[in-house]
Amino acid sequence: MKTTRYKFEQTVQSANAKSIEWLKDEFRAILESDKDYTRKADYIGFSVLSIDNRIQSLDEEIKELQELKKSLKAAKEIVLTAGAEIFIEYGIDKLDGAGISSITFTGATTADKTKLVVHDAEVLINAGFFKKVIDEEKILQYYSSDKHANIIQKNSTLEVISIPKPAKIKINKRRGVNNTTLISQEEVA
Repeated sequence: MKTTRYKFEQTVQSANAKSIEWLKDEFRAILESDKDYTRKADYIGFSVLSIDNRIQSLDEEIKELQELKKSLKAAKEIVLTAGAEIFIEYGIDKLDGAGISSITFTGATTADKTKLVVHDAEVLINAGFFKKVIDEEKILQYYSSDKHANIIQKNSTLEVISIPKPAKIKINKRRGVNNTTLISQEEVA
């Protein structure tokens, strides 16, 4: 494990357009020093390579943070859905709070999503609706318009897919109040 961060390593890691002359002076100072040429090469090389190590470290941290974010979003979905089930069980529509405005119940809904089903891709491709594959976005754009409607509607249809959304509770924050100083959980429980 590396425990020392050398001056030139800091210099290269913080280099920007405004510090080019200063960076050049640092290179000159290293090359003009009375150290052995192999030590100069290692010093410069390892300092520059430290940027790659920092980038790799940041990439790993970003990946971990993205996984944590995904996990927290999934946990929140589970909590809100489970809370809604309990609200239904107790017949609660709204629960007012002191630190927060309220917790409200939203019933289960469905969201409709339009999906294009192509029956004859070759005809649509020959009519100009393609990238390297069929351009579904362009077909959807012209599906209901007068332009190309005949050929599009003859060779494709629209399907509406209903995606069920479970019932959830919603935490409503109080407006205009500093919510950073909430009542402690011990006082509530």
